[in-house]
Amino acid sequence: METSSALTVVILSGGSGSRLWPSSRASLPKQFIEFQKETTLFGNTVNRLNTTQNTQIIIVSNKAHNFLCRRELKKLGRGASYILEEVGRNTAPAILMAALNATEDDLLVIMPADHWIEDSSAFNQIIQTASKIAASEDCWVTFGIKPTEPQTGYGYIQAIGKGEKRAVVSFTEKPDLKTANSYLAEGNYYWNSGIFVVSAQKCIKSFTQHQPELYKAAVTCWENKDINNDEITLRKTHLDKIPSISVDYAILEKEANIAMVPFEGHWSDVGSWDSLSKLLEADKTNSSSPDNSIQIDTKNTFIQSSSRTIAAVGVEDLIIVDDDNATLVVQKGKSEKVKDALEMLKALNIPAAREHSFEYRPWGMFENLLDSAICKVKRLTVNSGQHLSLQYHHKRSEHWVVVQGKATVQLEKERLYLEPGQSIDIPLGAQHALGNDTDEDVIVIEIQMGSYFGEDDIVRVSDPYNR
Repeated sequence: METSSALTVVILSGGSGSRLWPSSRASLPKQFIEFQKETTLFGNTVNRLNTTQNTQIIIVSNKAHNFLCRRELKKLGRGASYILEEVGRNTAPAILMAALNATEDDLLVIMPADHWIEDSSAFNQIIQTASKIAASEDCWVTFGIKPTEPQTGYGYIQAIGKGEKRAVVSFTEKPDLKTANSYLAEGNYYWNSGIFVVSAQKCIKSFTQHQPELYKAAVTCWENKDINNDEITLRKTHLDKIPSISVDYAILEKEANIAMVPFEGHWSDVGSWDSLSKLLEADKTNSSSPDNSIQIDTKNTFIQSSSRTIAAVGVEDLIIVDDDNATLVVQKGKSEKVKDALEMLKALNIPAAREHSFEYRPWGMFENLLDSAICKVKRLTVNSGQHLSLQYHHKRSEHWVVVQGKATVQLEKERLYLEPGQSIDIPLGAQHALGNDTDEDVIVIEIQMGSYFGEDDIVRVSDPYNR
């Protein structure tokens, strides 16, 4: 990416974990899941960027997902700075915050963290093209994807002109099939990729012109931010006062002069199991799903399982996804309705609708093994060199049994080292911390006893992760 202006790549890493349920959930959105071996959509997004010394990366993310972003960047040996939201407010406020963070001459290259793009060379070339247009014409530049089929799950851009730059005529939300077919027949409609290039100065000007109230609330939020090294945290108190709205509605549909550059490379927003299943079936060699399924007299059926063995007999046109504690069976072509099914499960207050039985943490992960009215059992995996916060609880005591590695335990003012087979009681109200000062993972079975086991009964005295 070569341009005279400094480039700030803004990666929007949001997501509610709903469209690819049950693999994706609120605590683990799709961009962090290894659908391909040892790689994620987030990692691929960062890895495809040909950054230079004149380029910086800013991640805009929910604060709860910050450590997942950092984990991906650490794998790649890449650096970034972070704008962390205590509550998400959609793409328009996120983009505006990135512009407020930049210098006015910076060019913002804005992209979601969860898209599938295979031709990295062509993608970087189009960033160069869009950057030159944005800098010379002081306008928003959007990426339009040349459609290959009448997709009803994407928004569309109508654009006119030829060559590397087109003029945007209109934006259209997801059309019905008849309309999508007519768009393909006309030939001057493109899928809306949600990828943009704009100068920070132009971005701010657009918000002051089209969304003055949103801009005012965003500036107040920005002025009350917390800064900690490479992290900027935006507080919920101020974020709640900013309208939750997409940049398409807030700005792009109101701007008079928007350019579009066409991209003909393979692209997907991975917005449904229908789209993801097609991508994974075309890339079987890199699939992360174990070979634990069989199909007999079965046609046109996609099976994805995290661990459970699945046998499909005499069925066709299905997508079957089994992940952790939930299973999805959906007819091909109907996966857009997964969100509706998920809302029904949430209304029934079924925990699997919102969370896995496991959850990643900055220090490692935990898995729920048993959850009853008086007892909860977890398997804790503490990664090498990591420590949990020094904490205590009002409503539960705990008993730890070490099953792998050598655990460092602080109980009140005493420090202990426990090996496999050894255990310790943590009385209700006692300050305690679990850590790992070795080169291998430590695994501990934690038995909680009490009247309440929610995460909000953790009172942190000190925390290495500033939570």
